[in-house]
Amino acid sequence: MKKWIALAAISVAVAGCGGSSSSSSNNGGGDTPSTPEPNTPQSELLSSSRGGHVWHDYCQGKSDSAELPVDPRTLVQNGVNQGRNVVFNIDWQSCQSNDAQRPQTCGQYRDLYEKGKLVAQGFGEPGTSHMFSQDTHVSASFTDPATLADFGEGSMFTIPADAYNNLWQTWTGYVLSPSIPQRPENYDELIAQRYGTTLGEDRNPYPLPGEDPNQTNGGSGQLPIAFTQLREPDGTWTGQIGVKLCSFCHDGQITSDSSSINEVFGGAGMIGDFTVAFRDFAAAAQNPAFGLLSGLLTVSPLRGVGAIDQFQIGFLGFNGGTFEEYTNDKIIFSQSIGVIKSPPWWNMGHRVQKFHGAILPMDSSRIDMAAYTPLFFAQTGEVSEMEEWLDEASYAFQIWAESLKAPVYPGDIDTALAEQGAILFHNKNLWAPSLNNPVPEPETPGNGSCASCHGVHSEYFAKDPNFLSDPRLEGIAANLVNAEIVQSDPVYADAQRSLLEPDGSAIPAVANVPMLNCGLGDFSSTENNYPVLLAPPLYGTWAAAPYLHNGSVPNVWQLLGDESERPDIWKRKSTPAPEGLEGRVVMGFDTNFERAYDQEKMGWKYDELDCVQDAAQTLPLLACNPIDESLPTLQDLLGEVYKQVGLLWNLPIDELHSIPLTDQQIENRKVYNTNVYSQGNEGHQFTNVLTDVERRAIIEYLKTL
Repeated sequence: MKKWIALAAISVAVAGCGGSSSSSSNNGGGDTPSTPEPNTPQSELLSSSRGGHVWHDYCQGKSDSAELPVDPRTLVQNGVNQGRNVVFNIDWQSCQSNDAQRPQTCGQYRDLYEKGKLVAQGFGEPGTSHMFSQDTHVSASFTDPATLADFGEGSMFTIPADAYNNLWQTWTGYVLSPSIPQRPENYDELIAQRYGTTLGEDRNPYPLPGEDPNQTNGGSGQLPIAFTQLREPDGTWTGQIGVKLCSFCHDGQITSDSSSINEVFGGAGMIGDFTVAFRDFAAAAQNPAFGLLSGLLTVSPLRGVGAIDQFQIGFLGFNGGTFEEYTNDKIIFSQSIGVIKSPPWWNMGHRVQKFHGAILPMDSSRIDMAAYTPLFFAQTGEVSEMEEWLDEASYAFQIWAESLKAPVYPGDIDTALAEQGAILFHNKNLWAPSLNNPVPEPETPGNGSCASCHGVHSEYFAKDPNFLSDPRLEGIAANLVNAEIVQSDPVYADAQRSLLEPDGSAIPAVANVPMLNCGLGDFSSTENNYPVLLAPPLYGTWAAAPYLHNGSVPNVWQLLGDESERPDIWKRKSTPAPEGLEGRVVMGFDTNFERAYDQEKMGWKYDELDCVQDAAQTLPLLACNPIDESLPTLQDLLGEVYKQVGLLWNLPIDELHSIPLTDQQIENRKVYNTNVYSQGNEGHQFTNVLTDVERRAIIEYLKTL
């Protein structure tokens, strides 16, 4: 009874703040907040699918012949849900190239799932995909001229096991220590820590020094999930190690003393640093291909984030080989998108369009294979053959990725508080007149709640026709929001606009880029060409810190509050080094839930840095001004250049002289400086009207998703 008294009290408070009514005359919600009755089952109010896809859930326990239900995302068309509390203003677009493979039964779905799992994971399995190499098992080596004859067929992005075993010799802090250096006993764990990847539960072997992989079933070493040993079609191990490049950005790790959770596939990642790995690979294997992609041209200036939507590079490396594409002025004269974080894959099954800005249709699967497609394939092979592989591999991968679920929160949850948060999340009108929200109200606000943008995440509210026209739309987010309302760092949204013609139309070169065969998303057709951001579903939010599209805000407490609460320069906590190796090895971000996670504020713990006192990490004058933080730095001046010539952002001016990187340089890559181009931590200030009590309740609710 006490629980329902509390719920009744919070519903009265919500109603007093405007409830589901909006201050705008075009409000679509009802006048009375949807408040649960006292006999409402807790499972309805706090239910969560944790993301994934309806087909994956439906086929559990079903026969292969069972026919699949409708994909709910395909219902988001032609003004569906208009006039309701939740706003959908973009449509689902099916991609024709996927139609031939689209499953009709659970059996067909399972076949595609397994094929996609091989593409995505495939640890040590024949036919798995790897970095810019499709699924080839052939390697080309700059130290063996005979293999270079295979250019176009062999991979330039592999490293021999012998070189992998000697990577420790490139670690400056380790080899320069007073003690005689030798290969560390816990080498595999140190590799995973240094490069920001995870030692998974599944076997992923490589041969240790002196081992023959074909006499030891691949070897007795364990590769992190970002790498795989290549095998020939007959199962023969090659001793060559390829890179599962997608894993560096999208996979993560969370360990817990009370849970079996470990590797987190398809999360927001935020722990990987392939630049460090590739610098080591370039040195140990004498491979300039790795050096190029981590030196003169990089997409990752920091650990955990990068310019993974840098389409200028795509115009160069993945075009159809036409003169028009190579002379596309947008390759040079367009704005760099700078730093962004990867959206969690476990939300893909509830998204209508891709990326932070509705750049492509969600069904545009070819782009998902960008990291595995051979560079300059149009010049070294048949475009039609590559497109055939792209369609077969990418759609299967999409099926697998959309099936992923967010991990269950491993800590304690205050159920009564979470229920209050569920009501606030779906009912609290942030633009109620009494709140005097200084942020402009959206043109179509719905009921002005969190759910109006991010979608319904509760079975109870999904059944309410004031929220959704069809309960099957639960969890779907399809609200494209004017960037002036979000007010986060403007670089990403502005840069995507810079890739278009002045009238907002696509540049002619786009027509021949195989990755963009399904057309562009709705970012390209906004009124007056205004920049936009796409509100995502919020499943697994607790496991996707830090926040905003660029990962600039450490926790949800700060995200929901005033910008002044957010740190200026900060560094996430690192894993403690093994005993005896303190100061000799670089450790990754600490992913232990009990030790490193702030359960009250919902985010990973961090240290705030001072421009002067922490000068070795903050790089005064380059990235901050020690005299007056309001005065410009070199980065401010460079930012003006990056706005005009995007690819210049990819030149790491403070790291070019070091291959491999020094330990201090690697540590500096963990520092998030919000003064640097594209890394601002402003925005999302419309939630600053929430009280501290309301913030706590919403955070508790988000733990259940």
